[in-house]
Amino acid sequence: MRAADTKNGLAPLFNIGALPAIWGIYIAQGVLGGLTFVGLPTILRNQHVSLEKIGLLSLVMLIWAIKFLWAQPVERLRIAPTGRRYSRKIILMGDCVTAGLLCVIAFWPPWLFSGLLALLLCAAVSATIVDIACDAFLIEQIPENERRKGNMAQVGGAYIGLVLGGSVFVSLYGALGWQIGCFVMAFTVLSLTAPMFFYNHENREVFLVRPQELRPGLLNALRRGEIWCGIVLTMTYEMSGRLVQGLTGPFLIDQGIPLNTVGVFNGMGGVVAGLCGTVIGGIVVRKTGAKNGMYLIAICQAALLAVIFSSIKLQFLHISILFALFVCEAALMAASFVASYSRLMAFTAPHQPGIDFTLFQSASAIAAASLGATGAFVAGRAGYDTVFLISVVLSLVALCLIPFINSFQKKYF
Repeated sequence: MRAADTKNGLAPLFNIGALPAIWGIYIAQGVLGGLTFVGLPTILRNQHVSLEKIGLLSLVMLIWAIKFLWAQPVERLRIAPTGRRYSRKIILMGDCVTAGLLCVIAFWPPWLFSGLLALLLCAAVSATIVDIACDAFLIEQIPENERRKGNMAQVGGAYIGLVLGGSVFVSLYGALGWQIGCFVMAFTVLSLTAPMFFYNHENREVFLVRPQELRPGLLNALRRGEIWCGIVLTMTYEMSGRLVQGLTGPFLIDQGIPLNTVGVFNGMGGVVAGLCGTVIGGIVVRKTGAKNGMYLIAICQAALLAVIFSSIKLQFLHISILFALFVCEAALMAASFVASYSRLMAFTAPHQPGIDFTLFQSASAIAAASLGATGAFVAGRAGYDTVFLISVVLSLVALCLIPFINSFQKKYF
């Protein structure tokens, strides 16, 4: 709570200028992700780089999983001892560094893979610092009853950035070459950062000065029960979807669907479904609240996974039915992120929201990596039907555990 809020007895007013700034930053973050995980693998393979080397790009995801390790110094830099916030400055400097690294990459031949990977890892570290600061900025600048709009920017921005860094970057490379493509991506990142540059109301209210024992700290977060509730809630809520999320493409290929068709479906189809799911998630949270919204979406996801399992088991695998089911799955995943982010932000402490929310996101990234690998392994050994059956069971377990976790958090914390 801010000092001015306490003095006036009023909640902080929602400043609409924060939303364009937040959307711009999250789209810029998505550009780097799309370039790394969608655009570059395509271009590198075109340059005859081995699949084994291309697979090493997944190391960049590791940076996002362990970003909680440097959340404390970022948060202490973001929050001055006087209570003044410097989120905006950190975000602007971080995105300038990211854009600068993209310019350096423009002069680095893509087939010299080791150096390219090192530059991408540096860009990922810069992007995670921006992410920590921007998440905290969202929590502090947008009141809780409007926060779903910021959560929609988190999820929707990632999907839009995926298109820019993936499809658009590959098209630029094909038409204008490597250097121009990288320069355009760098310019795009800087352009998307412009709304944050013109946002000047971060410290329009006076933040309370916290005592020394409440300085932002990772151990301070890990000592609090609500943080562990949030971590368990994150992993419980996402485990069924994460288990099968990466199997859509391989499953469709194994059903004899042409590679080009699968590529278009996973690319544009996935993005459109994700954006639709983002809007749906925002509407559900507005109508029912984050807690009830999470539960409602989890019910829909359990039902959908059961339908997919039944279709596979009964060999009811017409192409139009498969596409419809997987589009719904992608949309529900996006909606679930909007609802869960909105709920988890309520678990953060006012004196260190960046650290607290980063722990939840790191838990999500670790769950995605471990469950994704597990799902692929089980599918290879026991078949797709077994994986989807396990995901149905996990979704039912989540439906039982989510109310318990919420009631436990409310009762004890």
